[in-house]
Amino acid sequence: MSFLSRLIDTILGFFGKSRKKETKEVKEPKEEVAVEEKIELKEEVEVLSEIDILKKDLSDAFEKLSSMDEYWEAIIAIEAVATSCASSDRDFSERERKEIETFMQNIIQNREIPASVQEKIDEVYANPLPLNQAFLLAKETKIEMSVFEEILEVVMHTDGVKFEEKVVFNAWHDFKQSA
Repeated sequence: MSFLSRLIDTILGFFGKSRKKETKEVKEPKEEVAVEEKIELKEEVEVLSEIDILKKDLSDAFEKLSSMDEYWEAIIAIEAVATSCASSDRDFSERERKEIETFMQNIIQNREIPASVQEKIDEVYANPLPLNQAFLLAKETKIEMSVFEEILEVVMHTDGVKFEEKVVFNAWHDFKQSA
């Protein structure tokens, strides 16, 4: 099995997916295509390590919360910040949406989401907040702002960093400094 195949399997395994159906001999793609795939895989590996860091930071951050109300407020704020960034380029892609939803499912795991919280989350997806409003929600939580910055980084790299997403990231820093 080539390094590239093992890397893909490792990445897919992280997301609970498998590409093993039948064992067939896979021919190496043309050099031109292989270079493009390596670039895409490098970006995916970069995102993977950012996700690992983010999961640890979120775990540590959630330990500081003292009630389920604080927990659900943090979840809503995380969703708001992620969707705000993803929609900043006016192309809230299905890939970004699925990545955010998958990531949030991993955080929430088997907890039952209260109906009032689910309504707020659905509203955030239907009408992503402007960054300044998402920032205010994040600021009201007990989660460190650096965790939200990591969330912004992960969302930005989901479908390739776009100019508008860089603007959002810079604006986040400006909001943080002025707060």
